[in-house]
Amino acid sequence: MTAATVPAPTVPVPATAPAAAAGAEPPATPLPYATDDDPRPALSHDDAVAAARAVAPRLAAYAAEADRLRTLPAEAVRLLDDARLFDVLTPRVWGGGGHGFATALLTTEELSRSCASAGWLRAVMGGNTWTVAQFPLEARQEVFAAPSSRIALQLRLSGPPAQRVPGGYLLRGMWGRFCSGIDHADWIVAGVSAPPAPGAEPEPHLVLIPQERTVPIDDWHTSGLRGTGSRSFTVPELLVPDHRVLPQTALDPVNPAPHGRPRTTPYRMAFTAVGTVALAGVLLGTARAALDAYTGSPVGPGSGPRLDTAALTATVDTARALLLADLEMLAASGTPGGTAEERARMRRDIAYAGTRCREVVNAVYEASGSAVIYDDAPVQRIWRDANAAAQHPTFDLRRWGASSA
Repeated sequence: MTAATVPAPTVPVPATAPAAAAGAEPPATPLPYATDDDPRPALSHDDAVAAARAVAPRLAAYAAEADRLRTLPAEAVRLLDDARLFDVLTPRVWGGGGHGFATALLTTEELSRSCASAGWLRAVMGGNTWTVAQFPLEARQEVFAAPSSRIALQLRLSGPPAQRVPGGYLLRGMWGRFCSGIDHADWIVAGVSAPPAPGAEPEPHLVLIPQERTVPIDDWHTSGLRGTGSRSFTVPELLVPDHRVLPQTALDPVNPAPHGRPRTTPYRMAFTAVGTVALAGVLLGTARAALDAYTGSPVGPGSGPRLDTAALTATVDTARALLLADLEMLAASGTPGGTAEERARMRRDIAYAGTRCREVVNAVYEASGSAVIYDDAPVQRIWRDANAAAQHPTFDLRRWGASSA
């Protein structure tokens, strides 16, 4: 999750940057297709979706605990690791599945049907491997050396612009909010304003920050998606070496790729169009979870006015089909990343799908009787998670619907 403007916390700033800020040395050569300790071949699209469907019931056992802890339990994260669900988008040459955004969407939907927080973390952390695959080679070697890629996202750090210094960029007195998955991440992809050269005007860049170099702020007290642990953090001072820096323009295929990009379909798409499509999988999954709970509960069929569950299910099916059709449209587009109209349609339909699924969840909640207000009522958690997810700006249909009119 990201935020536009937040109050600045108190950030201690040391006098000098630590000498070890650049981090450890990367491996000497790129990783092969599969490592010696993980010889499994890459999963197909169907295999990846099936893996998410298989692990979902086990994640359901952790949903209430995640809600209470305000972060996903380590055991639940290991289930995602073992199912290789953080690496759905990771290129195969780096040991990942090499899949596209449709796989990211559908695996997120399957997980969110059992635990919305787990689905949200798969969407956010799993989406960042697509970004890292476009960083300089040395950064890719560092990040993808791990058996599972755990990368949190801070779309924009608040604070002063980064300073261009010899060998990299100096971050000083910065802070971030809504950093989903930071408790379990090894790295954070963070947006900063930075000059491309000394004396130049600052431009949007992305930097890779070792999670261990941040200072946590325990402020994740929320109504929903509590298990995502999307807390705040500060960066008192950190030297980011050049190989961990990427101009944000590189994430649009109409622009040159300074460090190359994979020649596969997902990399013909633009972050501004598809970067949040997997988040819609959280709303698809929670809508289905709500309908599952309703049809299997005493307040469902046979106890007073019935919801038209067939129509509500069709609403969710239609939302999913719309997103998949849009992804096919962008993949087939003659314009890298899609035309302006195609991109606007994708953004509108992400917002539309999320909005309609939120309405499905709310309809189930309202029809579930007075007992739903108890904390141990599963529909209550589903309702809280869905409405928290739908507050993300990507689901603001008033904004994105108008842009495609």
